[in-house]
Amino acid sequence: MLVNIVRYAKGWVEFKATGKFPERMLNITSRFGINLWDAHPCDGGLNASMSISDYRKIRPIARKSKVKTRITQKHGLPFFAEKYKPRIGIPIGAAAGLMLLLILSNFVWSISVQGTKNVSDTKLLEILAESGVETGAYKDKLDVKKIERNALLKVDEIGWMSINITGSLVSVEVKEKAQKPQIDEILNPCNIKAKSDGVITKINAKNGETVVKIGSGVTKGDLLVSGTTQTKLETTRYVHAKAEVFADVNSAKELSIAKKYSYFSLTENKTDRRRLQFLWWDFPFSVSFNSYENSAYTHSSKNLCVNNVVLPLGIKTETDLEALKTEFVLNDEIAEKAFVNRLLLYEVFEKSESSVVGRNINISSDNENYYCTCDYVFNENIAETVDFSVTE
Repeated sequence: MLVNIVRYAKGWVEFKATGKFPERMLNITSRFGINLWDAHPCDGGLNASMSISDYRKIRPIARKSKVKTRITQKHGLPFFAEKYKPRIGIPIGAAAGLMLLLILSNFVWSISVQGTKNVSDTKLLEILAESGVETGAYKDKLDVKKIERNALLKVDEIGWMSINITGSLVSVEVKEKAQKPQIDEILNPCNIKAKSDGVITKINAKNGETVVKIGSGVTKGDLLVSGTTQTKLETTRYVHAKAEVFADVNSAKELSIAKKYSYFSLTENKTDRRRLQFLWWDFPFSVSFNSYENSAYTHSSKNLCVNNVVLPLGIKTETDLEALKTEFVLNDEIAEKAFVNRLLLYEVFEKSESSVVGRNINISSDNENYYCTCDYVFNENIAETVDFSVTE
């Protein structure tokens, strides 16, 4: 391998020796200590190879020995440079490109994250960027161990992290902490109490002594199922009470809507501006002077990807979307429909575990707003676990 590199740097030729005694070429090279290789006979002569400097030395000597030599092929850097000598920009550009590549190899080109499940990659990359690990960062200034410790302190869900720098690529490997299982502390004695006022409609006691009956009215904090029971031997036993106690509960929901309001809607008009991004450099290559009175801004980036490695070369597209402002005035009918829809959302998302027994909607208004008060009756589980100490 090294010999081939040296030969390429010096330059070498393949030549053909002809004459009455072409084998004399072997004697001539041996006598003058010239390196000859790949020698083999051919029709009317001998083919061989040697360096260009040795060929220049041996040619006049061979001619005196009545051996003619003719170059058949030329190889090596000197011939390559001679070929492109009129195009001086090519070697200069190649040298400049090589120098630029060597300089840029000292910076981070791409960052990949592996091993995350519950932790957001975006959140982790933001934390690493605060410590200096980002595209375009100078590799020699990165204190990997310190950065790993800081990241572990800021993200409680991560139990182990390793930052590996390979060339200009940074790979971040993490292992998240095992989540602690939720343990039902059934050994602790507790009572079941009411978490709101209501009228009992159903009792499903699985453990403990029930102290209320269906149809009974209770207030918040009343005892429903006791964790203190009596055994057959008339001794006191403390248990972890467990029960579901359903009751009709009165509740009120208040809402308001402005009579006049404005909203923005996007039109089909938009303006795109594109920028070429490379590491920390940003070059605009499309310009637009269109502007809107009201607009929404979005941006997206597409980077070059080679062998699943995202390179720091890409195009960033910035888009301004025209937003049209619309003034709207509500009437009584629209306001009523809006209140009904919002109440349905309240029942579905905030009272999903309750069933509606009854509702009474009252709507009023003044000069600026509509107001809605809805009186509900929900049937829901009002049981609440309350631990107690046996020394109480």
